[in-house]
Amino acid sequence: MTAPRAPRRVRRGFSLVELIITLVLVAIIGAAAGRLLMSQTRFYARIAGQKDARSVTRAARNIIQTELSMVEAGGGVVAASNDSIRVRMPIAWGVFCSSSTIMRLPVDSAMRAMATYEGYAIKDTSSTGTYAYTSASSAPTTGSSSDCTNAPMNITAPPNGVYLQLSPTATATTGSPVFLYQTVTYRFAASNLVPGKRGLFRRIGTGTAEELLAPFDTSAKFRYYELYSDVAQTAVPSLANIRGVELNLDAQSPNRAGGQANPESVQIKTAIFFRNRVD
Repeated sequence: MTAPRAPRRVRRGFSLVELIITLVLVAIIGAAAGRLLMSQTRFYARIAGQKDARSVTRAARNIIQTELSMVEAGGGVVAASNDSIRVRMPIAWGVFCSSSTIMRLPVDSAMRAMATYEGYAIKDTSSTGTYAYTSASSAPTTGSSSDCTNAPMNITAPPNGVYLQLSPTATATTGSPVFLYQTVTYRFAASNLVPGKRGLFRRIGTGTAEELLAPFDTSAKFRYYELYSDVAQTAVPSLANIRGVELNLDAQSPNRAGGQANPESVQIKTAIFFRNRVD
């Protein structure tokens, strides 16, 4: 006798209600994951933008600080405003001998090759201790070593030092410090690299201005330390009384993160005081 066969189970599929619930749950989870992903993407975009802005400010600070810290306090500033500053920057140092001849100390060959000579300055060692500036249209020529090495001067150039003849002629006390200079202008102006923004430009002498960095906010500017004051001011003092510069390097990111009305910005302030101050 054959045993009765067990009834076969009928396999059920998903009902329409279950399918709809599943789709709704998947949609909710997907939307949440999408929002989280978008939020993280924007967060990292803002971090990258802040990093880019910091790079602009730090690079600008390093370039300007290196040169402005060499400026002589008594007459190193030629012109100044909140958007620009023009200074006489030393390119070589030496001492005065006699008959308009100086002994120039060794100088970096690359710096000498890139410099544009515009004059010399000699320190008054007898009374004021200030530098007197003389503009020149032609570079110094080779000078006579005897104007320095003969008694009573006895000034001998070290290795790679040279003797130079100044023009126009100069008179000074033997042994007075002297330096050759070029003029350098820093200016915030409309950027060529990032249209609609401001850039930092550098110009040597009357040459073509080179855009160094961009973009900067409209609040980026130069402020000045006046004689006998330790607080920077926006009003530009008399050029003879400027003793330092405050750099307001308000830089921006070149790109704007999604969902942000403005690009990321970073504000850095740096104070630079001039050298050889006698008052």
